[in-house]
Amino acid sequence: MTDNLANKYQQKTDKQHILDNPDTYIGSIEEIDANVWIYNDDDNKIVEQNIKYIPGLFKLFDEGIVNCRDHAIRMNNAVKNNVKDAIPVTYIDVSIDTDGTITMINDGNGIDIAQHPEHKIWIPEMIFGHLRTSTNYDKTEKKIVGGKNGFGFKLVLIWSTYGYIETVDHTRGLKYKQEFKNNLDEICKPSITACKTKPYTKIVFKPDFQRLGLTGLSKDVMALLKKRVYDISAVTDKSLKVKYNSMQVTTKNFQQYIDLYIGDKTASPRVYEENGERWEYCAALTPNNEFVQVSFVNGIYTSKGGKHVEYILNQILRKLVEYIEKKKKVKVNPNSIKEQIILFIRSDIENPAFDSQTKDYMNTPSSKFGSKCDVSDKFVEKLAKLGIMDAACAITELKENKAAKKTDGNKSKNVRGIPKLTDANWAGTEKSKDCIIIFCEGDSAKAGILSGLSSSDRNIIGVYPMKGKILNVRGETTKKINENKEISEIKKILGLESGKAYENIDAVNKSLRYGKVLFMTDQDLDGSHIKGLGINLFQSEWPSLTEIPGFIGFMNTPILKAKKGSTELQFYNEGEYNEWKETVDIKNWHVKYYKGLGTSTGKEFREYFESKKIVGFEHTGENSSSIIDMVFNKKRADDRKVWLGNYQRDLFLNTNSTVVSYDSFINKEFIHFSKYDCERSIPNLMDGLKISLRKILYSAFKKNLTTEIKVAQFSGYVSEHSGYHHGEASLNAAIVGMAQIFVGSNNINLLMPNGQFGTRLQGGKDSASERYIFTMLNKITRCIFPVNDDNVLEYLNDDGLIVEPVFYAPIIPMILVNGSKGIGTGFSTDVMCYNPLDIIKYLKDKLNGNPVTKEFIPYYDGFKGTISKIDETNTRVLIKGVYEKVATDKIRVTELPIGTWTEDFKELLEKLIEPEVNKDGKKAPAVVKDYDDMSKDTNVDFTITFTKGKLDELEASKCDYGCNGLEKLLKLYTTNTNTNMHLFNAAEKLHKYDNVSDIIDEYYVTRLNIYGKRKDFMINAIQKDLLLLSNKARYITEILEDTIDLRKKKKDEVVNMLTDKKYDVIDNDGDYKYLTKMPMDSVTEENVARLYKEHGNKEHELKKLMDTTINDMWLGELDKLRECYLEYKEERERLNNGEVTTKKQPTKKAKKMNLIIV
Repeated sequence: MTDNLANKYQQKTDKQHILDNPDTYIGSIEEIDANVWIYNDDDNKIVEQNIKYIPGLFKLFDEGIVNCRDHAIRMNNAVKNNVKDAIPVTYIDVSIDTDGTITMINDGNGIDIAQHPEHKIWIPEMIFGHLRTSTNYDKTEKKIVGGKNGFGFKLVLIWSTYGYIETVDHTRGLKYKQEFKNNLDEICKPSITACKTKPYTKIVFKPDFQRLGLTGLSKDVMALLKKRVYDISAVTDKSLKVKYNSMQVTTKNFQQYIDLYIGDKTASPRVYEENGERWEYCAALTPNNEFVQVSFVNGIYTSKGGKHVEYILNQILRKLVEYIEKKKKVKVNPNSIKEQIILFIRSDIENPAFDSQTKDYMNTPSSKFGSKCDVSDKFVEKLAKLGIMDAACAITELKENKAAKKTDGNKSKNVRGIPKLTDANWAGTEKSKDCIIIFCEGDSAKAGILSGLSSSDRNIIGVYPMKGKILNVRGETTKKINENKEISEIKKILGLESGKAYENIDAVNKSLRYGKVLFMTDQDLDGSHIKGLGINLFQSEWPSLTEIPGFIGFMNTPILKAKKGSTELQFYNEGEYNEWKETVDIKNWHVKYYKGLGTSTGKEFREYFESKKIVGFEHTGENSSSIIDMVFNKKRADDRKVWLGNYQRDLFLNTNSTVVSYDSFINKEFIHFSKYDCERSIPNLMDGLKISLRKILYSAFKKNLTTEIKVAQFSGYVSEHSGYHHGEASLNAAIVGMAQIFVGSNNINLLMPNGQFGTRLQGGKDSASERYIFTMLNKITRCIFPVNDDNVLEYLNDDGLIVEPVFYAPIIPMILVNGSKGIGTGFSTDVMCYNPLDIIKYLKDKLNGNPVTKEFIPYYDGFKGTISKIDETNTRVLIKGVYEKVATDKIRVTELPIGTWTEDFKELLEKLIEPEVNKDGKKAPAVVKDYDDMSKDTNVDFTITFTKGKLDELEASKCDYGCNGLEKLLKLYTTNTNTNMHLFNAAEKLHKYDNVSDIIDEYYVTRLNIYGKRKDFMINAIQKDLLLLSNKARYITEILEDTIDLRKKKKDEVVNMLTDKKYDVIDNDGDYKYLTKMPMDSVTEENVARLYKEHGNKEHELKKLMDTTINDMWLGELDKLRECYLEYKEERERLNNGEVTTKKQPTKKAKKMNLIIV
């Protein structure tokens, strides 16, 4: 009984416990087969190889060499901190004898040779021969060494048959030698002698091969241990020399160490980054499509990785996913990136924790690393370009292509689940080769087409109405294309299969439900765009179909019809119509435009299908494919700029032929849409207006919009009187935009915002419905756009309707006052806003011949922040909001950067108030503790309370442009540039402007020329008035004197009489109606006197005008505008400050302009 209890309950010494339970302390002592990294002497490379080794034996060696590395770190820190008598480690020397005896030597300070005051043991013996002794026990000290638990080299000696230490303590002038035998059972007496040599420490041990079941060290194990020596050389200071068996290790740094794995940078491109003193990492393509990591923590080789690897890897994966999505529009799975990477990491972690004494896996959470490492965007961008991005996209596309098969069609008689489709009766049958599918614009077009089909047509013609414009599939992800309902339905309608090539018409007849595809769209520019997008869909996804002659085409319908009596002519493009109208008297013809299919009647649709004027597309080889790619590939914007640079307005596609090439369609028809896309998206330098805004202003002037009108009503008026052919919603939005006055909108609103037109709370998106808000012309608008200019502008003609001018000519360049942003085909623009007063001064200085200031700083009315230039070229500016610190952990934000709206900022605060979740999924304190929002529609006012200490930390950190971490976190600054100022010039050509003064100077020349035209027009008008007045006065006088008597005379006699008397013919009025139609009560002497007086006034007016230079005319109007603007600004400030605006009794001058905003 007693013996059983003794066997059951045992108490072992620490040493016996270590020997009996090696797994707990040094790892397994069973020999294993494993793929590990070893040093290959033949190739001088580190290679992965399957070897047999004992993990526990490897750990014994590792404990010794990590001690050397730790000592090097300690001594380096001591030298940096000017610790007395500190000497750095300059070498580590490792050797292994043939009998397996291992020796390690390093210099630097030796071990203190003194007896411990408490334990009365020599310190070298205590730290090498007694368990649970260490210099690393102080938990309050932040250390980046490998030792921690107090076992360390004691484990080595316990598992060794022989051990020896030798150290020199230079501060005491002593040398210490001591032997340890029989697994630390025998600790020999130390030898202590006086010594004046340089300090060093030497350790020797011979593993207990018998206990380990070995006879010595195999070649493979020697290669494993040699690799570990190379590890230490890579993770210590490059000035430190490392030797192995008397041979110098040539690897001096981490980058050279990486070469041992993957070759040099030429053989294996990689991306390397050093982040402070504690982090180095490098990534390259792994050859085996399997993630590989080689990592170190405080010199310890973490073969299984750990939190440090996750920390770096997760950043790389997250940023790569975002980068690829941005560049390629592909959402890739992080694992498809991870499996391509080999990742090398050297890190120093404060007081790291490991999963075991073997230290293969580091499990300290990132919050306790003692340092932060942000993988840079530049690192990620370079890594993506190594091929990882393309490979990840290819993997993703492979998976998506499998998914795409689910949306494939097939040749079958019936297609279900597409309610909008009217299928041809023979589609999907043996007669399908004769069938035509028509893709049209919307339900109304479908209804018209069906009304034109005969009974026999219904057998071979199917109709599918598309909702607007087809997705531009070029460059889009397979996933996005698959998810597009319209494209999926087109696949089913035709029986198309993703990725399948249809080599010839026989393949089409065999596989597809229809033998021909026709687009039937409106004849306007948007219709051309829809046809182009359809062509692009097939050329991108099924290019072989575009190469089959006539498989894709369009139904040609007239854009104009001219009728005279019973004669009717049809025109299929405006070019041939324009040529024809020059040969006839167009007044005798009734011309009707058919820009939309909805204009056609059922009878006309029947005529279309009776004649079946079908035009097929022809592929001309590589040029066809390239030009389609050029106009739709998002990456070829520069090519589109060149293409549009050759634009000819009078060049049109001749559709009288039954075949046109894809090249001709793009170059002669589609190009007109692309040009118009730029014109409606990019403003003209002269007036700063896009087409829609110019139409709105023209309509406001035409209606003399001086009393308010509902926006919805005004929108209808604009559509009717200016030839606006687009959506009602976009027109309403444009009107609202012209009237907005919140900070960041307009510096000068040309229309009035009578109602809720949107605020800075949501950047104008919070405007009321157009049915409830009113607008009218702002009184300052006519100061900027003088009515006297109206007669000298060049007006456009739209379907016989005179509409807006090519451009207006405001007396200041409004493009700089209100700025503009827009994206067209191949071109985009971004012009910031500037101060009207600065612009007026510049123009006045230029007109007066004074020196002008070339430097302009952007200006946004009501903005309380700062705008300053960043670089000397004055191309980039820094726009900052405003905050002040009101308490230790509290700030007050009273302004946001331009373009940041109040509600957006509030959403940001809501995110910051949520607890942060670290990489381990644990919650950390939130950055923001609480906030109070006192903002109104016109001002920003947030008081924000931060978590204790966080505010000071953020303010102390420095970011770009002299801003701090707080401003970056709260997005209180932004930047903008003037490097993308594309504008149409007076010649209607797109041009890029490098700076603000270039814009003003070019504007100045054209505007001054228009003043000349205006002056000439006004002189001619006054001279005509003088002629009219003198003729009228003479005529009345001669009647009163009975010199002229028109009674009882025929019309011809009256005309001959007035001609003989040499009365002037005015305005081609050969009948002299301006005289003969005068009322009899005007034939008085008083009227004659009045006419002569008015004539004198006109002569004075003419003289004054002729004596006034065009410079003086402009200067006078600029002075007047300056007065008006200052009054306007005062009223606007009152409104934005929430003050009630009341109409004060104006002076005579002020009343004329009356700039009050209501």
